[in-house]
Amino acid sequence: MAQSPASTTTPSATGAGDQVPVRTLLAEPLLRGTLIAGASGLDRGVGWCLPLSETSTETDLAGVAVHLPVTALAPPDEAAALVAGLVRRDAAALLARRPRGDGTDLAAAARAADAAGVPLLELPAEADYRTVSRLVGQKALAQAAHILEYGTRVHRTLAEVLAHGPGIPAMAHAIVGLSRCSVLICDADGERLAWAETPDGPAPDPDAVQAALPAPAPHGPDAVLDGHAHAAETELPVAPGAAVNALITPVVVGGEPFGRLVMVEPACPPDPHDLAQHRVVAEHGATLIGSEMLRQRSVRAAEERARGDFVEALVHGRFADPHELGARARHHGFDVDGHYAVHVVSAAALLPVGRDYLRRTVTATRTAQTLDPAGCTLTAAIGSTIVVIRQVAAGTDPLKQRAEAARFAERLHRSLRPRLGDDLRVTHGRPGAGAAGVAAGYHEARLAMGLAWHTSAAPVCGYDDLRVFAALKDVAGSAEAKSFAHETLAPLRRANGGDLEQIVLAYIRTSGNLNAAARELGMHRNTMLYKLDRASRALRMDIRSADAQFMFWLALHIDTLTTVTGSLAEEMAPPAAAPR
Repeated sequence: MAQSPASTTTPSATGAGDQVPVRTLLAEPLLRGTLIAGASGLDRGVGWCLPLSETSTETDLAGVAVHLPVTALAPPDEAAALVAGLVRRDAAALLARRPRGDGTDLAAAARAADAAGVPLLELPAEADYRTVSRLVGQKALAQAAHILEYGTRVHRTLAEVLAHGPGIPAMAHAIVGLSRCSVLICDADGERLAWAETPDGPAPDPDAVQAALPAPAPHGPDAVLDGHAHAAETELPVAPGAAVNALITPVVVGGEPFGRLVMVEPACPPDPHDLAQHRVVAEHGATLIGSEMLRQRSVRAAEERARGDFVEALVHGRFADPHELGARARHHGFDVDGHYAVHVVSAAALLPVGRDYLRRTVTATRTAQTLDPAGCTLTAAIGSTIVVIRQVAAGTDPLKQRAEAARFAERLHRSLRPRLGDDLRVTHGRPGAGAAGVAAGYHEARLAMGLAWHTSAAPVCGYDDLRVFAALKDVAGSAEAKSFAHETLAPLRRANGGDLEQIVLAYIRTSGNLNAAARELGMHRNTMLYKLDRASRALRMDIRSADAQFMFWLALHIDTLTTVTGSLAEEMAPPAAAPR
């Protein structure tokens, strides 16, 4: 169970890993009272001790205490140069041993050590290199074992929570119990997964904390180093004139970012001892949270694949028999006797271009799935579109069902537009009963989507909004209608590169208003007259007459409907059998 840090042994306040602060070493009887300069550097970490003779000019002395005779620091000029050189290579401390009877003056070395902020210790004669190095090694080993033991306790505590399977919010509460910090957990997209407040005092607003988080820095100090996630300390401005101190730890699994763990310190600046403990909790917590995120992602992926397969089978009517339909419907909560409206979502952001299209598709699919928790909603990405099957609750009245489907389409468009862009389109078919109604509704929604892209339809429209095309659907499939459309439009498309077709369409769309059509096309009135005359000669009839305009309008609609239904039939046709 989670426990308060007051009841556990905690790691040292400073010193990373197996390093011990110089301040801690000075508490040992052999080194007590030996500090003569550099008190500002007592928090430097020491992990090892080397004699001066083994520190070449290229040696990196980070975390190393240098043991040297006082005679090496005797000449004032040489003492300052020696101290500066050792500090330049990040020496943690200088341990000057004075033999019995030696009267070397260390004043110059002490001034250089004070200026550089590196502790200078004057050791007694009995503190030879062998004795001091053994002492430093023992303390460093004890420090490493100390931190390892604490980390094991933290890991065991959080692993117990993970093993019981209550999810990420329970992990956040367990981390609060260990650290007494407020905890925020976000996924890779910045969505909040959990927030748990400390019981010890007022907690900051989670929205303010989340808004103040810096952008993830995969190569910064809070990145993954040596295969381990490291916590980065930062200050977050949560309100004007108010800030909190936080530890931000990336949640990374297999080199892939899954999110971030944020621990808000109760004090700003935090106590160094508490901060060292919280680093251990954060790094172990991020590892286990990553495992839980990976498990949940795998579960969601399996659910989405199963749901996607079921949705694809529904919209294409691919069930072997009613028994298969009933078994799979029960698993997905699909009422075979219910009424459903099928919506199709299309946008350029859903096209398989670039590296982020799959993430955008998955996010948009989940958004549509959770848009309305009431009733049954099934979503799946089919091709470069998202299909949403929504159960309608308007009874058996067709008008009310269509009104409900239209309202849901508007909500769907408002929710997905910020994610998918302004070219987003949502179309829907007429609601129908059961699996057969879903298949028919999907065909109508796809047909409406194709027509919407070829016409100036609204971003949200239904099959009923394109009633003209719906009325012509059966007629357009006949050979006579296709021949009529081709014979009418071909002369215009051959003449002048095909721009006469758009000119005639603009003229008809503006109800024969020559000036309005010219303004719409950005064309001079006289040029418009000339183009209309050419169109009339190509059609062999006066385009200004109502009969000619109707013939052109009808031919254009039949041609558009034929094009859309042809491509849709090819897409939805079953695959051809492989040759034997």
